Amino acid sequence: MSEDHKHPNYIMIWVILLLLTVLEVAVAYSPKYFSDVGGIITITIVLLIGMALVKAGLVAAYFMHLKFEQKNFVMIVSFPLVLACVLVILLLPDVAFG
Repeated sequence: MSEDHKHPNYIMIWVILLLLTVLEVAVAYSPKYFSDVGGIITITIVLLIGMALVKAGLVAAYFMHLKFEQKNFVMIVSFPLVLACVLVILLLPDVAFG
């Protein structure tokens, strides 16, 4: 483990995660109220994926303490996640058109 570090404000991070969750719920219901906007489904999906990635990054960085680890360890932990995402994307055509 790396040298000692100042403990983050976990309550503030929790509040940010809570606000992002509330915002995600609001965005998820937005197509119902903005159905006349062209491409609202695409906009909704992009916003939801973006907020989910921010939330996952906050959890990994602070609650899993990856922000305070050595860069080699972070790379070891992140590589399987990236690999899993790439494999899912590469297999989507087989699932969708197979």
